[in-house]
Amino acid sequence: MTRHTLIFIFLCALTLSGTQTLAQSGRSQDRRENVEAAKVAFLTDKMGLTTEQSQKFWPIYNEYENKRRELVKSYRSGYREDVDQLSEQEAKARLDGMFNTRERELELEKEYVSRYQRVITSNQIIKLYRSEREFTKLLLKKLDANKAQ
Repeated sequence: MTRHTLIFIFLCALTLSGTQTLAQSGRSQDRRENVEAAKVAFLTDKMGLTTEQSQKFWPIYNEYENKRRELVKSYRSGYREDVDQLSEQEAKARLDGMFNTRERELELEKEYVSRYQRVITSNQIIKLYRSEREFTKLLLKKLDANKAQ
């Protein structure tokens, strides 16, 4: 079996059990950690990282992901409010905040790409972006399949 097949089987095994367990906090944390481990394995393989590159790259990537999550989380704090209840001025402020967050996210990404380039090639960075999208699609397909069961 190829490494890709093994990683795909591992991903499938992680997501096969019902999504009902996501509501349970302990198991939810375990599932999140399993998905993150599958993501690391998947991306490492797709990017063709060497052991040395992996040791240097993943701490930087994890730091970036944590900062990006915090940035988006800060914007989304009031995101679930009913849009119909917003005044025009509040809606405009929300749009301004959205664009501000996207700009800050882009600046953060540029900063970390320059840090990645000290450890991996530009081709590997492009593979990272493509593989992240591919992993997300696979994960969403699995979640959809679980909901259909």
